[in-house]
Amino acid sequence: MPWVPVQFKGKEVWAESDESGAPVLAGGLRKIRYSAAEGARLYTANAANIQSTGARPVPMPEPGVADEPKAPSARGSGFGKAGTRTASQTAAANVDAKTRIAALGPDVILAFTDGACSGNPGPAGSGCVVKLPGGRVIERHKGLGEGTNNIAELVAIGMALDVLKAEGVDPASPVVIFSDSSYCKGVLTQNWKAKANGVLIRKLKEAMAQWPKAELHWVAGHVGIPENERADALARKGVHDSR
Repeated sequence: MPWVPVQFKGKEVWAESDESGAPVLAGGLRKIRYSAAEGARLYTANAANIQSTGARPVPMPEPGVADEPKAPSARGSGFGKAGTRTASQTAAANVDAKTRIAALGPDVILAFTDGACSGNPGPAGSGCVVKLPGGRVIERHKGLGEGTNNIAELVAIGMALDVLKAEGVDPASPVVIFSDSSYCKGVLTQNWKAKANGVLIRKLKEAMAQWPKAELHWVAGHVGIPENERADALARKGVHDSR
């Protein structure tokens, strides 16, 4: 496997690459090594913290074994926050999302959800984009009246599940739901204690349980993923309807 010299936290290290020098990414991370020696210890680093030196990749002896990188969450992703991300963070988040989406099999149903709110609380809306095997795409939006952004994000996930049910999708089908809400990821899958929205969260957990192969993944918002951007536009349409 080729390795290319890069800058990481002010130091020159080697990062795994393909033959052209392009990064090899997994979950927004890159494999790096500090030594060219055989069996060198292998690390993982946020791609957003790695800067290219313009050097060409070179072959190196096999490194040691690194821990399998995990898919990012909003906390500690290295991608920053929407509205304040640097250009490098946006680019890294874009590549991460596209890499993870491309790695999913053709039989996996994809759903992208988003919520929006003007004022928080204020006029709220939810939107979802569901991509079924075979290329069919179903879009939904809903105005929620007065609500919070967290409520809108939760409702959007429920809308995606409602689409699956309405379309008669086999509950045993693999489903991946992408949300840019760390709150939803936390309260629905990571046992975060919610101070509000308890009834909605409970009902949504019950709905998700009907789809045993459904997974909820966090994805950085507003980094150029077309389906995520479309879900945002639909959510904002819901906000307009609520006004």
